[in-house]
Amino acid sequence: MRRFLFFPALAALLLMSGCGFHVRGNYQLPATVGAVFIDVPGYDYDLRHRLQRTLASRGVRLVEDATAADAVLQISNPRFDTRVLSVGTDARVREHELRYTLGFELRKRDGSFLVAPQTVELLRDVSYDETNVLGSQSEQSAGRLELQDQAVQQIMRRLAARLG
Repeated sequence: MRRFLFFPALAALLLMSGCGFHVRGNYQLPATVGAVFIDVPGYDYDLRHRLQRTLASRGVRLVEDATAADAVLQISNPRFDTRVLSVGTDARVREHELRYTLGFELRKRDGSFLVAPQTVELLRDVSYDETNVLGSQSEQSAGRLELQDQAVQQIMRRLAARLG
């Protein structure tokens, strides 16, 4: 019985490795990128921290000064917007759409692009309950952090695809 299970599993493994399948989140950036400085505008510490943590876990050496960097990851215009999705019969908002957009690019020290400017746009629906305002606010805050995590992962996938 074990033999009958072994061969299909082996065949599936060979097919997945042959098609370029990789477990999501396990992408490395090439060492040729060198030391990276992350330039995030304003006081977006959450985004900066998430980028630093993710890049460092992928083996990228981070520096605190742009002049010491081999490449600069420039984040531009990170912003959250909300839009009403549904209104109840009592004319009160029941659901919002949370939108997170940002631009990014990766430049070498000489100013040439390693990764040309790109935009990330993510959406998430958030329900709103006026009888539980604190719960709704915490759900929206959690949604913002989740969208930032997703944006960082999307940036990493795009960097790995362009540089790898």
